[in-house]
Amino acid sequence: MAFLKSKVFRFIASLGLAALFYFLCPPCFSKTKLLLVLLGLVLIINLPMIFGYRWLTHVTRIAVGGLFIFSGFIKANDPLGFSYKLNEYFDVFGKGFSCEMQVEKKAEKGIPCSCEIKNVNEQAPVATPPLPLQTNKFWGFFADHSLFLAIFICGFEIAVGIFLLLGLKVRWTLFLLLAMIVFFAFLTFYSACCNKVQSCGCFGDAIKLTPWESFWKDLILLILISVLFVGEQNIQPVIKNTIAMAGTAGVGIFLSFAFPVYTYRHLPLIDYRPFAVGTNLYKASKEKDPKETGCVHDSIAMRFFYKNKTSGQVKEFKLDNLPDSTWDFCCRYDDVIRKGNCEPTILDFNLNDPESGMVLNDSLLQRKGIQFFLVMYDLSLTDLSVFPSVNKFAAECAKNNIPFNGLSSGTPDQVVNFRKNTNADFHMLAVDGTALKTMIRSNPGLVMLKNGIVTAMWSANDFPEYANVISKYK
Repeated sequence: MAFLKSKVFRFIASLGLAALFYFLCPPCFSKTKLLLVLLGLVLIINLPMIFGYRWLTHVTRIAVGGLFIFSGFIKANDPLGFSYKLNEYFDVFGKGFSCEMQVEKKAEKGIPCSCEIKNVNEQAPVATPPLPLQTNKFWGFFADHSLFLAIFICGFEIAVGIFLLLGLKVRWTLFLLLAMIVFFAFLTFYSACCNKVQSCGCFGDAIKLTPWESFWKDLILLILISVLFVGEQNIQPVIKNTIAMAGTAGVGIFLSFAFPVYTYRHLPLIDYRPFAVGTNLYKASKEKDPKETGCVHDSIAMRFFYKNKTSGQVKEFKLDNLPDSTWDFCCRYDDVIRKGNCEPTILDFNLNDPESGMVLNDSLLQRKGIQFFLVMYDLSLTDLSVFPSVNKFAAECAKNNIPFNGLSSGTPDQVVNFRKNTNADFHMLAVDGTALKTMIRSNPGLVMLKNGIVTAMWSANDFPEYANVISKYK
């Protein structure tokens, strides 16, 4: 037992684990970068005298605790949006842990794309639908409870960060931090390496990170947490009085979980989404004009590859020098020289009128005066208990010639059943469900526009009185 606690065993074990991770490194990740990270961790574990300085421990503790609190707060500000992101992971896992490995392929003879000429008359094989997986039920359970998990994860992340800053239950806190960061690192690495969920949701809509960026963030946190393990003896409670410490921790835990519950029942206190109050929906749904905004379009250089019918030679051509009919087109490759920023802020937000088949963006989003949208991204999940108030509000709007339209992604049959169940007689428009989920974190939720600009929003739990709204905003 003495040997297992010795520095020699710690060195052998850490070096062995580092070697195992290095040789198991998949081709989607650089072994050189991994080697540097592993050597850094081995150094921290085996040379505690270097990383055990009190000042370094305190700086690291503040950085790690503050980052966990910030990350948890941003997600807790929008727990429903975080639950949507969790559902993406559960959907991926429910289909099995497949992997379309993202490996940078070397171009063969300078040709970056396939040059196999396919027979146009050849029928593509019909894909066989995958068999249902047993894991679907398992991950389906988590998907059904994603909102509870989202609130719990947000609150837990904030609470652990508070515990670290307070210096309370240090050993347990460090192990919980380590467990969380290892789990998050696995999720982000799997997403990045296997091309799965394209945005981790670590900081909600406030700071959008790619899976690789998030994975590197997790690796840095892993190193910092290792420094905290080395300097554990330097972390002391900041409040010496036991009762005061327990009271402070209790208040911190309560607020950690009460905040995401509050923002779920109402709406996010800070809105980072593209439909936030103050947004001109018409302009946000259109591509930006470089003359007005100073944005730039993508700059792309196109390369064309053709195959000679006689010799079989594959050659690259430019757009202004394409070959004659003795060459067959093979493939095209676009080199992005400069990424532009003129894309619309809001995507797939089209107000489709089922009766006329027209898109009403131009007429509605540029309309002067006040109008209201009742947003219901999924009619089957819409809270029907609020509809006596909704119908009363819509009737008042009709009396005063103020447009009131329902927005949903439901099918015509779903809309008919919805009208029967709610006695709703206001006009319904069809809109992409993802855009509606982004527009407001409530189902239903009321959005007010004035001169095409989002002026106010209300959740179902805060559905307003018509007179109060008009007196305040007209």
